[in-house]
Amino acid sequence: MEVVRSGFREGVHHGSVVLLGPDGAPAHAVGEVVAPIFPRSSNKPLQALAMVRAGLDVDDAALALVCASHNGEPEHVAGAFAILRGAGLGEDDLRCPADLPLHEPSARAALAAGEQPRRVFMNCSGKHAGMLATCVVNGWTTHDYLSPGHPLQRAVADTLAELAGEPVAATAVDGCGAPLYAVGLTGLAR
Repeated sequence: MEVVRSGFREGVHHGSVVLLGPDGAPAHAVGEVVAPIFPRSSNKPLQALAMVRAGLDVDDAALALVCASHNGEPEHVAGAFAILRGAGLGEDDLRCPADLPLHEPSARAALAAGEQPRRVFMNCSGKHAGMLATCVVNGWTTHDYLSPGHPLQRAVADTLAELAGEPVAATAVDGCGAPLYAVGLTGLAR
């Protein structure tokens, strides 16, 4: 895409897009839509689906927190704690990195209260709490829930591959420490 302002070529942006028809086949595509990509946080709802399929049973508000990144606002932190408490776990069981809230007023309030970066403040703590709760429901170990070979992570990879209609092409580690699975843009659109 070319951006032109007042006759001046301001910039050129390259990207890929794919539109699927009702049958899941590409109806229109621009760019590279088959090569694997790491969808990063776009995987969160698919990870949550794998957790629900594996027995995660939380209310709608908690499920929304598992499906998304959050800003570390008090209600987000309380939600992550509620998921952990429901599984008989605590903040120390989280394996995501410690952070301050992304929400500036919440970060300032935490610092003013003498808080340091905490795992529960990290924007992926809801997803991690859901992962841990899923492990507890299934009797799976929790200390290694981020290992790609863990039953939880195998369930996540299998769910993504099933929904994408293609195998996971690569596994990496996301910024939150969780495995990150690559599929093509077309598979992600499915």
